[in-house]
Amino acid sequence: MTPRRNVLIPDGDSTWALSVIQCLSQIEGYKLFVLSNKKRTATRFSKHTSYYKFYQRQQDVSWLEIINSEIESNAIDVVVPIAENEVSFFIRFKERISKTIRVIPLADLKDFEIAINKKKLSDFAKANNIPHPKYFHITSETDKQEILSQIRFPILIKPMTLKGGDGIKKIDSISELLKTLETSSLPQFVQEYIEGYDIDCSVLCLDGKILTYTIQKGNLTGYNQYAPQLGFEFLENEEVLKVAKDTMSKLNWSGVAHLDLRYDANANDYKLIEINARFWGSVEGSKKAGINFPDHAIQLALNHAIEIQEFEPINYMRLKGVLKTVKSRPILLFKTKYLMNNTEVKSFLKDPLPTLYKFREWLGRQF
Repeated sequence: MTPRRNVLIPDGDSTWALSVIQCLSQIEGYKLFVLSNKKRTATRFSKHTSYYKFYQRQQDVSWLEIINSEIESNAIDVVVPIAENEVSFFIRFKERISKTIRVIPLADLKDFEIAINKKKLSDFAKANNIPHPKYFHITSETDKQEILSQIRFPILIKPMTLKGGDGIKKIDSISELLKTLETSSLPQFVQEYIEGYDIDCSVLCLDGKILTYTIQKGNLTGYNQYAPQLGFEFLENEEVLKVAKDTMSKLNWSGVAHLDLRYDANANDYKLIEINARFWGSVEGSKKAGINFPDHAIQLALNHAIEIQEFEPINYMRLKGVLKTVKSRPILLFKTKYLMNNTEVKSFLKDPLPTLYKFREWLGRQF
C-alpha cells in the first residue's frame, strides 16, 4: 500500500501551481495542501486540493512563522515551492524551516541569483564559454553612447524583471532604438536577435548533474512571438542537451529549471537565452511525454532514488492551443484520441472548475 504523503504548495496563486497540482494528482498517496496570497485562485477550485488557506503575504519573518505553523498543524511531509519568489524564500530560509519536513531540491542562493538575472546569466555564460547571444546592459547615458558604436541590428530589448516574453521589443535601427530608450527607464538589457528558432530543455538536477529531462520545440505561437508556445513537439537533441548539461554543471544546480535556448541558423549552434528557475507552463506536457517532474522532485526530497526514464517523442498542445487550433481546424474536435492523449483536454474534463474560474476572471478583465 502506498504511504500517504502530505504535500504543501506554499504559492498556490502562482501561474504554474495548477499544472503542478495536475501532475501530482496522477500519483497515488499525495494529499495536497495549498496556501495562497489570494482568496480565490484556480487552485482553490481544483478537486485535487485537499486544503486551501488564504494568507495576505507577510514580511519574510512573519511568512516563515506561518509556513512553520502550517507544516506542524498539518503534518506536512514535503514542501514544493513553485515560482521563483517562493523558491528564493525557501533557499534563503532553509535553515529556519521546520526540521520535521523535507523541501524539494533547491539551488544555492548565489547560483539561483545568477540564473534568474539576465545580465548575471549572460556574464556567467560568457565567462564559462557557454554559447549565448551578444548582449549589452544600458545603465547610463555613457553606456548608451558606447553601445551605439558597437551594436548590430536587429536587436531585442528585454525588461530585466519580466518573464514569459512580456515587454520584449525587436528593434531594427538606431533611430528606433533611440526613440525606445527615450521613453524607457534605465537599466535596459539589450540582446542580439538570433535568426533561427526557439527550443527548450526542462531539467531536474542534483549537485550539477541532470537526472532527468525533456526537450521541446514550439510549433504553435502564443499571444505574441515571444510568449510561451501553446503547442510543441518533444524530441531528442544531443546538442541542446550538451548545452544544458554544461550550464547546469557549472552552476552546480540542484532542483528543477527550464532553459530557453535558440538555434542560431548563421552559427549553426544552440545558444542559451534564459533560465526559468522554477516549474514551467508545459510541465503537464512533460508528464504526458513520460517525465513527471513534480513527483520526481518529491522523491528526491524523500531521499528516494528516481528511475532514469526516457521521454516519448510526442506532440502536445496546451488547452489554449486547442482552442486556437479549433478556430482554423474544427476537425480537431473529432480527433478524440489525440485530444485525450496529447493535450490538456483530459485534465480539464477531469477537473474543470479551475479552468472555468480562470475563464470567468478573464471575462471580468475584458468587460
